[in-house]
Amino acid sequence: MSLFEQAMDEMRASIVDELEQRIWERLEPRIQQELLARHMSVAELAKYLHVSDWTARRLIRERTIPSFRVGGQIFVRQMDVDEWIRKQVEGARES
Repeated sequence: MSLFEQAMDEMRASIVDELEQRIWERLEPRIQQELLARHMSVAELAKYLHVSDWTARRLIRERTIPSFRVGGQIFVRQMDVDEWIRKQVEGARES
């Protein structure tokens, strides 16, 4: 590879890195907002975790996963569920 080609590859990589950073800076707040706004019903939680409705309700009842009620319906924030999953994975790695 010639010096010119090497310089071009380095410049290309630098431009790609800069573009990725700029795109991420613009998208991250939107992604965070979407995650905060995303709520799931008990049935959706069960499907998301690949467990029964009974197991999803138990996790909520035992306050393993935080929840809230609206008009008698129970909801959980996806962000809270994802955090609980992350902690489960970390705990499994440490065992």
